[in-house]
Amino acid sequence: MTGRTPRLLVALIVLATGCAVWFGLEASSLGSDGNAALVDQAATAEVADQVGAGVKAVFSYDYSNLARTERAAADVLTGEATGQYRDQFASARKRAEDQKLVRTTTVRSAGVRSLRGEEAEVLLFLDQQTIAATGGTPQSTVSQLSVTARRVDGRWKISRLTAL
Repeated sequence: MTGRTPRLLVALIVLATGCAVWFGLEASSLGSDGNAALVDQAATAEVADQVGAGVKAVFSYDYSNLARTERAAADVLTGEATGQYRDQFASARKRAEDQKLVRTTTVRSAGVRSLRGEEAEVLLFLDQQTIAATGGTPQSTVSQLSVTARRVDGRWKISRLTAL
């Protein structure tokens, strides 16, 4: 039995070394495609927080102060998202003014799918509640949104919006 112990020990060492090498290669490959969302928790949290706050700001409005929402949109939107939002908000603005609506948007969950350099893809799950100032039952909706964000002057701005 004494002869089997060293062989068993050598076999375990070889197996453990093989596993360590394989796990190391797998861990390094997670970030090899440049997707920092998989390996950089701080950067991923920063993107999720800034994009979530931006979505909340531009998809919440109060009929009595729609200019605040427009200022928020000018601050957090860039590129294609600016036109997308302008087109969508025009009808929302009219409806809000006509029906005296207040909409509150809450980001229930945000996940960063990819973070490569100055661009990120973020998936968001939203809860929206719309209340008419004249009373009535509040309307609640849920939605999903895919957002492309770009880092502009050190801040993450929304560059494309896609409803899912």
